[in-house]
Amino acid sequence: MKLLIIAGFLGSGKTTLLLEVARRLVAVPQKIAIIENEVGEIGIDGKYLREQGLQVQELFGGCICCTLSADLVSMLQKVEDLFKPAVTIIEPTGLASPGDVLTTVRSCQPIVTDIKLVVLVDATRYKMLYEMLTPLITTQIQLADIVVINKIDKVDVTDIDLIRKDVNQLNPRAKVAAISVEKKINLEPLVKNLVGELQ
Repeated sequence: MKLLIIAGFLGSGKTTLLLEVARRLVAVPQKIAIIENEVGEIGIDGKYLREQGLQVQELFGGCICCTLSADLVSMLQKVEDLFKPAVTIIEPTGLASPGDVLTTVRSCQPIVTDIKLVVLVDATRYKMLYEMLTPLITTQIQLADIVVINKIDKVDVTDIDLIRKDVNQLNPRAKVAAISVEKKINLEPLVKNLVGELQ
């Protein structure tokens, strides 16, 4: 199976982007699975995804990158055995360290054939999160295959340019997309590109 990991800090738009990609993959049609990690006891996002007709396996009580890494490995094996999806989308909690998530899922070869890491950056809170959560934010960006600057409708062009500059300095190999998931600005090309890479 191919893995798409959609990471980013809480409120950056991960679930909304996940839903757009999932809908498109299902329409292709591609058999997909979604694994969502929630730190709390109730997975609100998971409930929402199920209401949209998508099946979600949730991990509770910790972060898949650390305390639940063994559970993630066994869940990927279970998903493969039961559903044999072409693509599995993982949405780690916003506090996940992508490096640890990547290490965990790479140990799942030969089940996992390809891994794409998409990191969402909230343009409205980028400066604050950068100051408060470095190195978490910088590490997420450094490891990403695609960095998505979200909520561009709520900031100035100058802010977007500064974020893009930071991203290019931290990870020159990453593709960068500036979008608004909510307003669907530049969303279609991004989703189309992601789906194309996962087919």
